Amino acid sequence: MSEYEYIITINSGLGQISASEVKGITGRDVEIEDNILRLKGTEEDGYKLILWGRTIHRVLLLIDEGEFTDLDELGRRVGKIDFKPYFKRGLRFALKTNRYGEHDFTSLDVNRVIGGVINRKLRLQDLDPIVDLDNPDIQFIMRVINDKYMLTINLVGESLHVRGYRRYNHPAAIKTSIAAAMVLLSNWDNEDFIDPMAGGGTIPIEAALYKYRYAPGLYRKTHPIINIPVFSPELYYNYRENAEESKLDNLDINILYNDISRKYMDGAIINASSAGVDKFIQFLNFDARYLHKYHIPLREGFITVFNPPYGIRMTRDRAIPSLYRDVVNTLVNLGCKRIITITAAWRSMIDAFEYSNVKLVRRIQVKHGQLDTFILDGVIS
Repeated sequence: MSEYEYIITINSGLGQISASEVKGITGRDVEIEDNILRLKGTEEDGYKLILWGRTIHRVLLLIDEGEFTDLDELGRRVGKIDFKPYFKRGLRFALKTNRYGEHDFTSLDVNRVIGGVINRKLRLQDLDPIVDLDNPDIQFIMRVINDKYMLTINLVGESLHVRGYRRYNHPAAIKTSIAAAMVLLSNWDNEDFIDPMAGGGTIPIEAALYKYRYAPGLYRKTHPIINIPVFSPELYYNYRENAEESKLDNLDINILYNDISRKYMDGAIINASSAGVDKFIQFLNFDARYLHKYHIPLREGFITVFNPPYGIRMTRDRAIPSLYRDVVNTLVNLGCKRIITITAAWRSMIDAFEYSNVKLVRRIQVKHGQLDTFILDGVIS
């Protein structure tokens, strides 16, 4: 059985969580390197990662890497690659470059020079390529870091965090891969689960997908991996069928959505219905600060995962400390045993933890869009 090397792109700061997830999916050791993961595995591992990966973004097939001194040398190295194992005759292709460090050339220069080299080599190998920058069958990705390069093929197309179920766009929606990472971080087993400030519903939806074994990759009809000769479309579709058959139903677990905004709740219901998990989520429309005043179907020892306002959704920054304190205190009084939250106003959240005797056990810095945020992990004894 052939072995391949996969390069897996991830959220900045979530290397350990994503590596643990990838090992759980494949059963193989994973290396963490500069916000990517490296994995040596089989063809089957590629299908599993594409279909089941929740916290990862792209799965790339490594076809060449090394060092270079200038763009001409990089072109010569790429020109020596045998592309026949990776390219079917008459396919459309494109090259994208991700460049880091100081160079005397730009990413566009790399696209022009190396894209030309690939095109010529494919023609020399009688593969009749078609350059298509907008809708390629095969996307080569060149990663350049200082004097090192890595040429890969994108096996998934658009980043896997774009699930495809989101129909309603909340103004401050959390990235699905970060939401999934927070759910995994909570070590959630059979406890009840709540997001008390759930907005567009991403966290409870990702929680339901995880608990009921819905493979996120199934929201796409197919993936570009089937265009590559070393992979088998038949085996890929067998893995899709197996993933469909893995779905669960009727677990004795309460997954609760709550938000003070009826508009956001209605949008979340649309998203959950699109994802096919609305039947697994109970939707509530209360003020999170006062949940203790209502009959909330949560059993003692429940898990909380949430993405509160932290200055983007809320213009009155002075209100954030008291908001955090009230919400955390309410959760503790209701019987919560663990709180996972993400915020840029992390000092205010730590103060709220201390106020309610929540022990901070982990703090992880995460880049969320252009914001530097922290995931905070707190336990209540």
